[in-house]
Amino acid sequence: FIDTTMLSRLKWLGKAHPNIWRAQVNKNCKSVSTYKEKFGASHTQGDVPHLIHRHEHKYAEGKVYHGFLCEHVEHISDFDLTSYTLRHQRTGTELWHIDRNDANNVFSINFRTTPFDSTGLPHILEHLVLCGSKNYPVRDPFFKMLNRSVATFMNAMTGPDYTIYPFSTMNETDFRNLQRIYLDAVFRPNLLYLDFLQEGWRLENEDIHDCNSKLIIKGVVYNEMKGAFSENSQVFSQNLLNNMLPDHTYGYVSGGNPLEIPKLTHKDLIEFHQKYYHPSNSRIYSYGSFDLTKTLRLLDEEYLSERTGIDNSYSQIPRQQRWQQPRNVHISSRLDNMGAPIDRQNQIAIALLMCDVTNLQESFELNVLSEVLIRGPNSAFYKSLIEPNFSGGYNRSTGYSSDTKDTAFVVGLQDLRVEDFTKFTELFDQTISNSIKIGFESQHIESILHSLELSLKHQSPHFGNALLFNSTALWNNNGNIVSNLRVSEMISSLRTSLSQNKTYFQDKVQQYFAKNSHRLTLTMSPDALYQENFKRAESEMLRQITAALDKEKCQNIFQTGLELDAFQKVKPNTDILPCLTVNDVKEPPKWPKLIVETIQNVQTQICKVSSNEITYLKCLFNATSLSREETQLLPLFCNVINSMGTSKYDFREFDKLVLSKTSGFDFKLNFVENVRDSKSYKISVMMDTHALDKNAPELFYLCQELLLNFDFSDTDRLKMLIENYISNISVGVASSGHVYAMLGASALVTDASNLKSRLFGIDHIELMKILVQDNNTVDICKTLKSIGKKLFLKNNMQVAINTTESYLATALLHYRNFLESLPSVDKSKESHSINLLDPSCQHYIMNIPVNYCAKAFFAVPYLHQDHPKLRVLAKLLSAKYLLPVVREKNGAYGAGAKISSDGIFSFYSYRDPHSLKTLDTFDKTYEWTRLEKNNIDQQALFEAKLGVLQQLDSPIAPGNIGIDYLLYAVSQDMFEDYRSRMLSVTVDELHDTVKKYLKKPPTNFGKCIIGPENEELQLETSHKWKIIT
Repeated sequence: FIDTTMLSRLKWLGKAHPNIWRAQVNKNCKSVSTYKEKFGASHTQGDVPHLIHRHEHKYAEGKVYHGFLCEHVEHISDFDLTSYTLRHQRTGTELWHIDRNDANNVFSINFRTTPFDSTGLPHILEHLVLCGSKNYPVRDPFFKMLNRSVATFMNAMTGPDYTIYPFSTMNETDFRNLQRIYLDAVFRPNLLYLDFLQEGWRLENEDIHDCNSKLIIKGVVYNEMKGAFSENSQVFSQNLLNNMLPDHTYGYVSGGNPLEIPKLTHKDLIEFHQKYYHPSNSRIYSYGSFDLTKTLRLLDEEYLSERTGIDNSYSQIPRQQRWQQPRNVHISSRLDNMGAPIDRQNQIAIALLMCDVTNLQESFELNVLSEVLIRGPNSAFYKSLIEPNFSGGYNRSTGYSSDTKDTAFVVGLQDLRVEDFTKFTELFDQTISNSIKIGFESQHIESILHSLELSLKHQSPHFGNALLFNSTALWNNNGNIVSNLRVSEMISSLRTSLSQNKTYFQDKVQQYFAKNSHRLTLTMSPDALYQENFKRAESEMLRQITAALDKEKCQNIFQTGLELDAFQKVKPNTDILPCLTVNDVKEPPKWPKLIVETIQNVQTQICKVSSNEITYLKCLFNATSLSREETQLLPLFCNVINSMGTSKYDFREFDKLVLSKTSGFDFKLNFVENVRDSKSYKISVMMDTHALDKNAPELFYLCQELLLNFDFSDTDRLKMLIENYISNISVGVASSGHVYAMLGASALVTDASNLKSRLFGIDHIELMKILVQDNNTVDICKTLKSIGKKLFLKNNMQVAINTTESYLATALLHYRNFLESLPSVDKSKESHSINLLDPSCQHYIMNIPVNYCAKAFFAVPYLHQDHPKLRVLAKLLSAKYLLPVVREKNGAYGAGAKISSDGIFSFYSYRDPHSLKTLDTFDKTYEWTRLEKNNIDQQALFEAKLGVLQQLDSPIAPGNIGIDYLLYAVSQDMFEDYRSRMLSVTVDELHDTVKKYLKKPPTNFGKCIIGPENEELQLETSHKWKIIT
């Protein structure tokens, strides 16, 4: 379990297959873009012979710096960084510093936290330490600092055996400010009882002003985990971990089981902090170009010099005792009314315990072997489990996990029938047996290794964060984190072993798969009464708790509820918190200039970047002229176009060619409203790929081959891909419920947003199910073929090429040859007009215990003079109104407001115990601004501007520079003008904006709830609600 207090639960390191225990986070590009990038590492070592330079080290082994002994120094050429390992002499605290020429600096304090129950102790403690400390006795300084900083990342996370507190920023003043806040929070937290009640759990009168009203359970983490346990894929992965490694801390739910959380006491939490947050049990991470000595001095003088070291072996995790016999476990899950037919809503996985995470070479090779076994159409498990098409494809637990003391391999399927469980097990055993007998195709192995090598050179602006997250589990278990960075050496060693022993991987399969008795088969089936049973268990738990209360205790609960309410309403003294100034942020980030040329009648933008010997190519195809039927199939088209092969190469051959020379082809559907007036929209498909410069000729050849000769003739394969696609889009709705709720609300505002919901929202799931029911695969094949013929035209595309100045001429030569091969037809339609809709409301019923609420209305587009004002207003409302009321007071996990480039202004809540109460809070926004008018001052305004700058000034990967111009026609000059106008917004202008857009009910608005049935919805509101089951 990972607690992402600021960002949604996604992924930092995009692997081919999600694994069961790794956190995944995506980061948006700068400005108005919603394009997502995969994060990879940077690499500067080429394939040509090179001179080995002697590197000057800033710190020397054996020397002491502010109480820290420098133990080890090493330059890692794979990533062009120097690693320094230091240890505090008095406390034994280890500090790992990565010195690298990177503006995005990272800092983190990590603790090994090993719970022995499922009350969520480390998770609730993680929330609580960020609620005020000795030097910063402000209620919830973490959330207050979100808008007093320009952090590129700021969070806290609870894993199965660790808790980490990371942040990153490009501003050194900001870095020092956040460093002080975080260090004081973890080492000197206040841990107030009232904060425990707010963040963890509490009994409270339903009407806090009526002591006779019934008692209910509230709390941020309590509701968060109710939401987490309503997502079937998370329930499956949590049970996989608990049952695979049952003997120690992994047998418990570190995030907290909602039915166990009320067993936690405030005293338990205090004691856990004293034991596990000792400096000797901490690990500190520092990355980037800022001066390390300032960090060392602060740590030693303020927090470590007066502490005494202790033996931290009490928190070490032993290896799991290996089983003598395989085990089978069956669990129940929520019936998903948006998922597959009930008879197919089953999952199964086989998990095998591998090696110790600290065995670096072995773990690396098992990771590669896992990819060889499961990745793509040439892998053994894909052929045996996916292609027979008796399921919805791999489930989300599939992959190799190195995030616990013992690593594991998992392969599983989702959306299959119970009667196919035996078939799965038999096919698994047959696949292992055949792999040992037949072995693996060398070209397939090489394509996996090439992908890994290419990822080393692919540069990411969030490399420092990715390195932290990728190293945390290994470091937590005393592994050699520096040696783990020598990836090229591990690849070379593996290649040597493979060349010297032709059955090397087969021997591994024999050892770790065929002869492994530590094997868990986990199955999961839906229970129509699952949610009802949870409600019953929750009610019984509440009954038992309240039955033990006497009149005095009930009165104490009532009084505490009033105290907490008053505590939450007190205006915090934020003056004691550090904050940036205008001078710290007045200069916009500088990006390389774009060169826009017309080459063979194709608009081509060129950007000379330091791309580390990689050429990046993006082709944007206008899809606006497609028919309605074709447009609705575009998401499917993007999903399957690169998996069908071509008329020259079948899908297996094409996959090997692509992965052995390129990063692969990523097709994304883009929906862009006119940023000038929002009166029209365009739909486009982007093909995104990159390759080493030396492989650029093959890159353009493979692009040409795919665009000209795509082949949808294999209807059996297409049928399988379609069913897997529908299965995958049905998974994860609850975990991203706020996004779907905003799409659902926006769909009621304009016809463009309505179409967007049918392409990206919950409506798309149902649309695809109906499409498959009403059309045979041959007809769908014809439509997909028609889409490709209309899309992939020279006069229908724009192109972006990002490469080094030295390689640009060669890249353009190959590009021109590529363009010559593409056909042209008459100019296609450029855009569609947008129409506003009458106000309406809709409720998507899901049998989950929490709600996701949204309200949306049309305001102004991105380039309108009021857009930056509304963006500042959205940040201010999120921090000063919505989070305090919807989250702190009413118990939702998250809430906020935002305005998109399309001009839609949205309010939202996340994992919310309420629905109507939250929508009422959204409606009363103007009243709050009137009541708090005097508190919306210069400081509040500036903090909101900093919140906007976190998005505007976030770092961009070299391959994505210029993405906003390609998608939105927003130039660097336009962006800087927007930024300047945002910074110049005044308090009076903000109040005028409030009056203009919030005083009167909007003419065009929509409201959306995703959550359980609510019979009172029609009775308690004046709006007519459309109920969607």
